[in-house]
Amino acid sequence: MLLLSFDQDWIRCQQAVEAALEAWLPSADEPPQKLHQAMRYATLNGGKRFRAVLAIMTGEMLGVDTKMLLAPAAAVECMHAYSLVHDDLPCMDDDDFRRGVPSCHIAYGESTAVLVGDALQTLAFEILANDSNLVNFTTQAGKLVQTLAKAAGSRGMVGGQVMDIDLLDSDLTTIDLTTVHRLKTAKLIQASVRLGALMSDQLNERDYEALSEYGESIGLAFQFTDDYLDEEHQEENLQEKAASLRDQAIRAVQRVNRDTTNLEKIARFVVDRSF
Repeated sequence: MLLLSFDQDWIRCQQAVEAALEAWLPSADEPPQKLHQAMRYATLNGGKRFRAVLAIMTGEMLGVDTKMLLAPAAAVECMHAYSLVHDDLPCMDDDDFRRGVPSCHIAYGESTAVLVGDALQTLAFEILANDSNLVNFTTQAGKLVQTLAKAAGSRGMVGGQVMDIDLLDSDLTTIDLTTVHRLKTAKLIQASVRLGALMSDQLNERDYEALSEYGESIGLAFQFTDDYLDEEHQEENLQEKAASLRDQAIRAVQRVNRDTTNLEKIARFVVDRSF
């Protein structure tokens, strides 16, 4: 049997999580229809499913069956989708478009968009608590919930969002941009790696620490690359920062005594991408 190429492997993971999200999201016909339509609009709107793929490929590397990884992958995508809906709101970044189509608050109104974010956040935890594949894995499910909650809360993504807003009104010297990126972006990407890893019964503390370092490094590299691709920031030394973090991530994951090829390729993709 020929090995799948990395691109084919990515598409396989992407399609699997799309199907999982389709199944977990409420039907657009179920009351309240407007809310459920908007939830599906905000979640099933394209994207590479980077965080989900990261969770799946990490778990697969550690010997976990793909079907056991779909709940963590879908949960982190729901959390990410919620963050984007709220991030686009006029009181946040005030973006009218997301992935080439009107943002959720433009398509469905601001109040509905706020509630969409709320509902997607809670759905993430419902998935981890109720997925049939995790019914006999209560210890893992508890660790998954804890990991995602910590990454998304005030010491993670939400805290980073607050700092990002404050950054707009502050002297740049008073807020560390790397700290903002670590909280707002890297924590959830790191959590994606951790969610996949925690599903393995072969995980040891040394490998968990190496994978956690890998996740944080590619999370920071991801955001520094985004900053570089933003024309307003191209005068900064961001490419070099991202490349250094990529190399740090690869060194970290190579400490895991497994075939780390796919995770190394993800680290390179994060920096080499043009979008």
